[in-house]
Amino acid sequence: MPHIAVLTQGEVIAGRYRIERLIGRGGMSYVYLAADMKLPGKRWAVKVTTASAPLEAQLEEEAALLIAMNHHRLPRIVDYWSSEGCSYLVMDYIEGIHLDQYVRQLGRSLKPEMLIGMGVQICEGLHYLHTRQPPIIHRDLKPSNLLIDTKGEIRLVDFGVARKFKFDRDDDTVKLGTIGFAAPEQYGGRQSDGRADLYSLGAVLLYLATKFQYTEYTTEAKQWLDKKGFSLLGPVIERLLRSSPEDRFQSAQEAGTVLAKLIEQRSLGSVKSKDRDRAEEGGIFVPGRSIVIALMGAGPGVGTTHAAIAMAHSLVRYSRRVAVLELDPRATAFERIFHRLELGSRPAKSSHYQRNRIEGVDYIRTSSRVELLDLFAENYTYMICDLGAGKRKDLLEEFVRADLAILVGSATVWKIDELEMFAAETLGQSKRPPIYCLPLASAADIGRLQRRLGTKQVYALPAESNPFSPGQAIEMALLQVCSEVLPQVLRPLKRGFWLSGRK
Repeated sequence: MPHIAVLTQGEVIAGRYRIERLIGRGGMSYVYLAADMKLPGKRWAVKVTTASAPLEAQLEEEAALLIAMNHHRLPRIVDYWSSEGCSYLVMDYIEGIHLDQYVRQLGRSLKPEMLIGMGVQICEGLHYLHTRQPPIIHRDLKPSNLLIDTKGEIRLVDFGVARKFKFDRDDDTVKLGTIGFAAPEQYGGRQSDGRADLYSLGAVLLYLATKFQYTEYTTEAKQWLDKKGFSLLGPVIERLLRSSPEDRFQSAQEAGTVLAKLIEQRSLGSVKSKDRDRAEEGGIFVPGRSIVIALMGAGPGVGTTHAAIAMAHSLVRYSRRVAVLELDPRATAFERIFHRLELGSRPAKSSHYQRNRIEGVDYIRTSSRVELLDLFAENYTYMICDLGAGKRKDLLEEFVRADLAILVGSATVWKIDELEMFAAETLGQSKRPPIYCLPLASAADIGRLQRRLGTKQVYALPAESNPFSPGQAIEMALLQVCSEVLPQVLRPLKRGFWLSGRK
């Protein structure tokens, strides 16, 4: 059996990849960090594995699986070849740490909401894998095969034992997985399907929640969960870890939906009684459904799209899922953003709208009310609608029916009339009077406009050159603007501190 090729720092392979250092190793493979000599500044992870028979076919299948996949929870493969008894797989280098190491660093500060959120993200990746044709089963889901990157995003890695589900087979040809995290059916007797990965998900969540004590749902494990504040998660873990696949959740989407509802339940439990009463009476903050925030410009060029993007990227730091929508069919901002970032506009299935994900936010271009309603079924926490400044009848309708309507305008003296005219046109039609946002306005400007417009709901937005990564000043301003649609735990406190712990 050939030895694994051991690469040294500075060595160049395939005439393109310069090895920087070893970043991981296993029984049959090494993983190196490599610089791309053709793309200065770009770095990749290079996995080197022995390729002798019968492993060669399996390694080629792993490469084929990754090549065909395109999802933000999974690494992209960019190159593959075999040479002198070894295979070389070049893929995205994900700067992060393994999930168990991350939780160890957190220590006592791992909160149920954080762990549940991790579960939701893992379910997103599993749902993508399991809905391929044919389905792809990971078969080795465990903390060391889950990375959390510098932005808090979970990535599924190491598909060395992944396989396509074969509908005409009764059991797995090769029994693989990690003891403690592998489902019972992976030890023989029947073919493992997507529900095996769900068992592993339950083991991962239990292992992390119990500080690496348990991977089986025993009486002792349940007592630990109850004592440490994870009791809400207990029934979900118990169902994921049932011996029979038929007794578990039947899909990753189903499991993810249940986990997401747990987050919303905890958010609702954090809301003061008066806020809960308002939610029940049809008020703004209603956990369990998407909150719609609509932004419209009082005139062209006032910064509506900039404000919408900055708001989306501020909210996504505290929310499960956020989308920003460009609803004006004549607008071209998102198209230009996609082009600038070299993102192909991907048509969604069975629809004409286009979407891309940027820094955790879904960017969606759509002009149809029907398509907009379809998006509600995707369980976004917040849907931020950029309506432009066209004042078309259909866009005005979206503005007045939104949970939070924000008018973006200018404090310039000769443009104040635009704000007053717009307010007069929409007053009485909206669920409540609009909120006014004025980029770059001074404190004196805000005070003057509050008097003229007869409302305290006028806010200044500080300068921000990069709305995709908003700084603290504009983030705090935008969260103040959105405070009515935030759960109590995220609402602004005095002196700029937040209950979430972010300053």
